[in-house]
Amino acid sequence: MKNSLKAALLSALVLPGAGQITLKRYFSGSVFALISMVALSVIVSKIIKLSSVIVAKINSGALDQSSNGLIGIVSNSMVESNTGVMNTALLIYMGVWILSILDAYRVGDLADKKLDRNNSASFNFS
Repeated sequence: MKNSLKAALLSALVLPGAGQITLKRYFSGSVFALISMVALSVIVSKIIKLSSVIVAKINSGALDQSSNGLIGIVSNSMVESNTGVMNTALLIYMGVWILSILDAYRVGDLADKKLDRNNSASFNFS
């Protein structure tokens, strides 16, 4: 498997930055991984806070017997809480994820081309 494809798949499926780390680009891989982990932790913490608010409203008896009761509580809780931070963190995570894939493919492609040039130069008998 080519370095470019392997690095892009690692960054896409394992963790943003994993492809760069595989290609020995430790700094850029660490930056991608760190930013994505911080954004993901913000998203998870906001989801936990939002779910605890929803559970508290359900336990307090705010849930009526209609089928829209739970949907209403969820939508009201999302409106009441500040989801702008979560949305921003989600956009940052998605952007870093896509940039990590593209960068891993680019760096892997450069490594593949360098490897091809070295292999073709070693077979040159003239």
